[in-house]
Amino acid sequence: MLAELGSGFAERFGELFKGVDISSPAKVSALVPAGGNRSQLLCASFPAGRDVELVLVCAQRGDDGKALAIRETLTYRPDVAGTDLVYDLTGEFMQGKARPFECDLRMIPARLYALLPFQVESLSVTMPDSVKPTARQGVRFQVAFLDGLGRRTAGVLPCEAELRDPAGKVVWRRGLASSQAGELLAIAEFPPDPPPGKWSLAVRSRLDGKQVTLPVDIAR
Repeated sequence: MLAELGSGFAERFGELFKGVDISSPAKVSALVPAGGNRSQLLCASFPAGRDVELVLVCAQRGDDGKALAIRETLTYRPDVAGTDLVYDLTGEFMQGKARPFECDLRMIPARLYALLPFQVESLSVTMPDSVKPTARQGVRFQVAFLDGLGRRTAGVLPCEAELRDPAGKVVWRRGLASSQAGELLAIAEFPPDPPPGKWSLAVRSRLDGKQVTLPVDIAR
């Protein structure tokens, strides 16, 4: 399924869909086309943890097999609370509360949305104090998406992590995702014979583009 949406989409969200059962979409998507049967949008909704529901919205394909370039209005399944929030993970911004909005597929074949019952206020990125980064073992780090009370969001949500050398060059980059319990533990790998100096680890949320950067010192 992801391959049909292009290599870029698969690279960004491949890890996220590993944590979701894409073979069992909801009978009625949380987001539905306002145009009803006249719509050229296809919506598939997937449970992704206690706090998260994911919705993949694609354009139908024309006679030539290519996705149609369209912009249409999406609305919500009747049981979705008006206070729920929707995030555009493709554009990395908060769309807003459960109100009709435009889905723009004129430049891309699909958009991925996340619905949550609360706003994700911050991105937590930490490195265990007991595990110091080494050139051989890499940088071990944890990521969590937190609500306004500092509680971890239970659901599959995406981010991107980069390891940068002392000159600021990106030497390692990965698209990552939390588990359905909201947990994410990863290791950023150093290149062979990394030079000494001030390295950094940057993690960006695909919910809203917020980024956290931590300094990294190599212990040889």
